[in-house]
Amino acid sequence: MNQFITKQRELYPIPDEDAGLLVQNMEEIPYPARSVIVFEGRRNACVFFMKTGFARAYVVRDGKDITLWFSGVGELIIDSPQETATVNVEIMEDSVLLCIQQQQLETLFEKSLQLANWGRKLLEHYLSEYERYFTVYSWTSAREQYEQLVKNNPDLLQKVPLKHIASYLQITPQSLSRIRAQKK
Repeated sequence: MNQFITKQRELYPIPDEDAGLLVQNMEEIPYPARSVIVFEGRRNACVFFMKTGFARAYVVRDGKDITLWFSGVGELIIDSPQETATVNVEIMEDSVLLCIQQQQLETLFEKSLQLANWGRKLLEHYLSEYERYFTVYSWTSAREQYEQLVKNNPDLLQKVPLKHIASYLQITPQSLSRIRAQKK
């Protein structure tokens, strides 16, 4: 749990007592690689965080699998269990997820101002990430996007098949192969 709390403290300095309260209300759930844990159109009872491992979110449109984002250690995987999911989430390697029931999390937010502030900072962080992707990242070339993706996630190529990276970049696997070959 220490790595998870350390990652959360990068967003907001959660005091030990409040961090302990959060962790006490989370359940660790192991998932094998290739498990789909969230299905588009269905509801989930939990807010999930990645304790160990790696995941991706994707949708299927016109028969194509389109990767939307990747999630690593300490990161939020799904945060809207009250609504139907708009994505599928696949575990890419054997992983352990931290699950907290939405109602439990809301109760903790009511009890602890520090946890409520952490929750606000968490959502601000992901909103900022989405905004940055759509305003900066998505306007660059596929080559620049690939270079930035690998720079920010150096172990990504070992965790994710190239076809998912290509779909994330919205290019064909063949185009990704050309970009990678030019890089060498």
